Amino acid sequence: MIQHHPIRTRLLEAPRALAAVVALVLPSLSTPVAAQEVTMETLLDRIQIEDLLTRYYYDLSQGEAHALSEYFTEDALLDVDGTIARGHAEIAALYGGDGDTEAEPAEEAAEGRNHMLLTNPVIEISGDTAIAHVIWTGVMNEGVGKPPSLYEQGREDTELVKVDGKWLIKRRYISSDSGLPDRFDETYEPRDNPLD
Repeated sequence: MIQHHPIRTRLLEAPRALAAVVALVLPSLSTPVAAQEVTMETLLDRIQIEDLLTRYYYDLSQGEAHALSEYFTEDALLDVDGTIARGHAEIAALYGGDGDTEAEPAEEAAEGRNHMLLTNPVIEISGDTAIAHVIWTGVMNEGVGKPPSLYEQGREDTELVKVDGKWLIKRRYISSDSGLPDRFDETYEPRDNPLD
């Protein structure tokens, strides 16, 4: 019978113990941060919120800017790169055109057909309130024979509330990352998510 020295025995067992620890810890390190639990209710809420945000830009592209204030609560805050509107009347004025304050970038693009792409949505539902984060990208199409071009991009951070079963925007921050229209030069300041 071979006798091993106690220190040598511990050294031989150390790799096995380390492997056991790694086997226990490694799966927890590779597990992503838990997303919100999906239920039928949160799934329906998410679909309704994504639909609201998409229709918002659809209405804008169809020349329905005058109706955009209806997407907001009566006391809502809209902050477009530091240009602020509060409540339906100010939001309608911001979109409706009192000259220099028309807010949406899609209206400033050159002649042609433009589209606003909303991507990478992160939507967190908490009862009758929600937070939505999306990336927006303006795409200009100057003609069917020409390639599309990007003219701006940024982020939206939006707080929503459900009122009588309908989601509405309570606070909305539009933050440009490129292609900032000149009319926002005076109010623009770089920022992260204002809802944090």
